[in-house]
Amino acid sequence: MDSDLSDNIDEQAVAWFIRLRADNVNNEDRTSFEHWLNRAAEHRDAFNEVCAMWGDTDLLKSLSISAKVHGIAPKRSKKRYINTRLPLALAACLVLAVSLSGQIRILLKADYSSAIGERKTVLLEDGSTAMLNTDSAIAVNMKDGERSVELFKGEVFFDVKPDPRRPFLVHADHSTTRVLGTRFFVNQRKENDEIKVLSGRVEVSENQIWKDPVVLGENEAVTVYETSLGQAKKLDSKLSTSWINGFLVYENETLEAVMETINRYRPGVVLFRDDSLRQLKINGRLSIRESHDMLKVLQRTMNIKMTYLTDWVVIVG
Repeated sequence: MDSDLSDNIDEQAVAWFIRLRADNVNNEDRTSFEHWLNRAAEHRDAFNEVCAMWGDTDLLKSLSISAKVHGIAPKRSKKRYINTRLPLALAACLVLAVSLSGQIRILLKADYSSAIGERKTVLLEDGSTAMLNTDSAIAVNMKDGERSVELFKGEVFFDVKPDPRRPFLVHADHSTTRVLGTRFFVNQRKENDEIKVLSGRVEVSENQIWKDPVVLGENEAVTVYETSLGQAKKLDSKLSTSWINGFLVYENETLEAVMETINRYRPGVVLFRDDSLRQLKINGRLSIRESHDMLKVLQRTMNIKMTYLTDWVVIVG
């Protein structure tokens, strides 16, 4: 089979596999799947391969008529070329499913949250403001003389109203940031927290231990790990701060860094098939007000090949 044609069939098989596992699959979807499956033996081989790689016997049982008619089964019947995109796409499905766990618990604890692709500005009781970046959640405590915020996930930009009697505290997974009045970001990531200051001064410590904190001034940043503090550094990238103005601005940034940032504003995952593209340096500006179009705009302006297995699984290269 021609390689490009094989690639396309494999992509279709993955798309059907994902669709048929969805909770809202309907009879029209199943009928369309039957027509696709009937079209060629290669379609049946590709779909069988996907099910075999996933080990999904339940799906094939639910399609028992198709399985019997077309002889598809949850095992490999013969060796065939497997496109490298199949394991990538299936791994992406697993990652997406796992990432949903714990989200309900976070939302139940949070006072304010933002959806994927959304920014939300909150006016706090003390006159400070908190701007939530995409997919973020916080709880706020302004009682008993305290001013504290717990960041459960995502990133928040704080513009803190000065009050010398009540320091403003932000607790994240690996860090605590203490300020009197300033404008700064706290970004909670999987392995670390990143604190960035636009103006004023903040004290940053790891694990809420006030011993030898790092003091940050204007346009400085620090990364905090589970058991250590990084060194303060100059904030020289617009990519991580420009979102408060509604844009992603990237100057001499790698394609990988820009893709990782874009992916925060859309559901799903972006995977690289061609690793050499990761370090490609690019410049430009994208509007996050149209977050669903950012990948397509980048694809057009950079002339980069992107394959959409579904709306939420995209392969670059």
